[in-house]
Amino acid sequence: MSFILLQAQSVSGWTEAQAIAESVAAIGIVFTLFYSLWSFTKTLRNGYYAELDRVYLELLKIALERPYLLDFAIAPDPRKKREYDTYAFMVWNFLETIVDRCGTNKDLCDTWYPVIAAENALHRTWFDLPENRSKFKQEFINFVEKRYPS
Repeated sequence: MSFILLQAQSVSGWTEAQAIAESVAAIGIVFTLFYSLWSFTKTLRNGYYAELDRVYLELLKIALERPYLLDFAIAPDPRKKREYDTYAFMVWNFLETIVDRCGTNKDLCDTWYPVIAAENALHRTWFDLPENRSKFKQEFINFVEKRYPS
């Protein structure tokens, strides 16, 4: 009889140990999932920064090759006007991408919103033309008007 009682206590002890081990494993899985999600999000944000940096570098290279795109005259020749229109559209499209990618990420906003301000100062006249505004989402137009009033 004592052997059966001892065996029952042993089984009960193993059941408790197994339940504790399963609980610890479940908690470990949850922590691993949260860490993986955090790590993925951080990697994605770093990727956003690198991509934005690469695109902006290309825009700056174009401006270095054609400095008149940064100091656009009121009455330029038609060829230069087409170049400027294309360049300004590229810049504003890039700025819209910045706003889309930054979202609520404070680090990205701190890095890229000064770029928006600088490019807005250079190309706002182009952006304010009605035929150009129609090329952007209303949400982005509202952002520019609220954050950088003309």
